[in-house]
This record gives sequence, structure tokens and C-alpha cells, in this order.
Amino acid sequence: MKDPGLDVIRLNGARVLVTGGTGKLGRQLVSALCDAGARVSALTRSPDTASRLWPATGVDCRYGDLAVPNSLPEALKDIELVFHLASYSPRPDEPDIYEALSHWSVTADGTRHLVDAAVAAGVAGLIYFSSVKAMGDMAGAEGRPADESTPARPETLYGRAKLEAEHGILQAGSNGLLHACVLRLPMVYGLDGAGNLYRMIDAVACGRFPPWPRVTNRRSALHVRDAISAAMLVATDRRAAGQTYLVTDGSEYSTRWIYEQIRLALGLAIPAWTLPLWSWRLAAQVGTAAERLTGKPMPLTMAALSKLAGDAWYGSGKIREELSFVSHHRLDTEIPKMVHAYRIKSGHPAAG
Repeated sequence: MKDPGLDVIRLNGARVLVTGGTGKLGRQLVSALCDAGARVSALTRSPDTASRLWPATGVDCRYGDLAVPNSLPEALKDIELVFHLASYSPRPDEPDIYEALSHWSVTADGTRHLVDAAVAAGVAGLIYFSSVKAMGDMAGAEGRPADESTPARPETLYGRAKLEAEHGILQAGSNGLLHACVLRLPMVYGLDGAGNLYRMIDAVACGRFPPWPRVTNRRSALHVRDAISAAMLVATDRRAAGQTYLVTDGSEYSTRWIYEQIRLALGLAIPAWTLPLWSWRLAAQVGTAAERLTGKPMPLTMAALSKLAGDAWYGSGKIREELSFVSHHRLDTEIPKMVHAYRIKSGHPAAG
């Protein structure tokens, strides 16, 4: 795994375990690691089902459950490097997805179990895919891009669980027990028909997204391939040991700009009128009340509106300066590609 005489780690031939490998991001990471020559295993509670995702790549699907500590030692046998993506995925009918109690048991406690087992197994490195939610929404809404020095004050159980997981991984790294690094990711796109941006494309195409007001907000984003490139970079560079990095594509985007780019890619004209923000807020208040009364998720709530209208602005200068990380994807070129893929998948040409 380590190249003698060089301060780098080689992926080619390394025995790697990916948790959360069956997710949209995880699947692409597994494929990229296979392409890099790594010997890849995927941690899963359903090995037979997971093995069908990579029928011809030789991925070793190993049984393991983060909530069951004694299931992990066997899964980590002979593993040199772990990419940890696994977290709790709320059910579609859960209204408050960021407050689901299982976030703590899976993300915080589960990561602690994984770290303990990895250290005991002699794993050399552990790379954690975290989220800007670990910093709290207010961190990205201060009128300037938040960076790694911005205090982390997560407001949600999801964010607190992510931050707790980060602390456990970095603590193990600080003890010299393994090469540990944390990546905090903003909105990730390019996930093969999943994610907030894809849902927005669908809503605009189907006429469910009225003309968004000309609100100037700033949101950061990252293409899935750049997220993977960053993970593979920090896994193979000793300078990343013990570090936390924010990773973005280096640009910031307003919801209005994204809305217009989606319409143009769909071949739709930009409406001359907009639905004022107060009307969106009124509809979001109704949606929030309905969600509380019925226990069912609503398409527009105050939390969803906050994402659309607010800032989520983060800087990735640290990883660029320290490790020369370069992002190769931007939304101006990727939105047309996503719309094209959406049309193929949905068979929906566009809404008038």
C-alpha cells in the first residue's frame, strides 16, 4: 500500500473496504477504486443483493452491520484502507428527515464501532465522507464562504451525529492509530437520477416549480466525480492525515440561476413573471402545518424553502492550497447533461 521512500499511499493493489457502497455515491466510488486497481470490498447487510451491483468487477461483498459491533472484525479482516460513507437513510414517508433518531445510532454510534474495529484490525487509513450539515446551516449563511475554521454548530440531530462521527475518526488519527481524514461535502450532484438537483429538474419539467423570484443567494455544490477524486486524493497523500477538508467546485450558485439553466436546458423560455417570495413562504407555512398534522412529507415546507432561498456557501481553498485539488465539473456544463439524462430516463420531453 505504501510506496517505500515516498510519502504517498498507493491504491493499486490496496485492500479497500467501502461502507455505504450500495448508495448512489458509493457505487461510483467502488467503480472508481476498481478502475484504480484496488482490491475492493463492500460492507453490506445483504451481500447477495449487493453483489449484483458489480457482477463483473470482482467486488467482495462482506456482511457487516455498523449497529452490531461483533459483525465488523471479520468484515475488516486484511483491509488496509476504509472509505466510510454509510449513514442512515430516512424512509420516504419520514417528514423530518434530519431529526430521525436512527441518525445517532447509525452515524455516531456506528462510526464509533467501525473505528474501534478498524484500529483493532490494524487498518492503515480511514476516509470519512461527512457533510456541511456537521457545521450547521448558519455556518454557510454568514455572507461569506465558510471554511474549516468556522465553528461547527449543527442544529439537527443529523448534523450532530455527523460531527460526533468526525470527532471519533480524527481522535483515532491523532493517536497515530491510522491515517484519518474527513471530507465535508455540500450538495452533491450527478448521482444517476437522485439528489435535490435532479428532483428540481423533474419539478421544473413537470410544471410543478413556479417561476422562482430573483433572489440572490449563494449555494455551493460538488459533482460526484470530484467528490470521489477528493477522497482518493486524501487517501493517498500523507499530508491529509488528521485533516478536515471542505470540498466544493469552487463556484457559488443562486437558486434563480439554477432554475433558469434548467429551463433553458429543457428548451423552455424564461418566464417574464415570478412568484414572489412571500407567496412561497405562505405555501411553505401551509405545507409545514399539514406535515405536522398528517405526519406525511409535503412538497414544500419552511425547511425546504430555507434551502431554496437561503445561503449555503462554503470555500474549499484549504484542499486546493494544501493538496492541489482541482475540480473538473461545474453546473453550467453539467445541468444540460443532467437534463439530457433525465429526458432519457423519464421519457418526459418537457412541460410547456
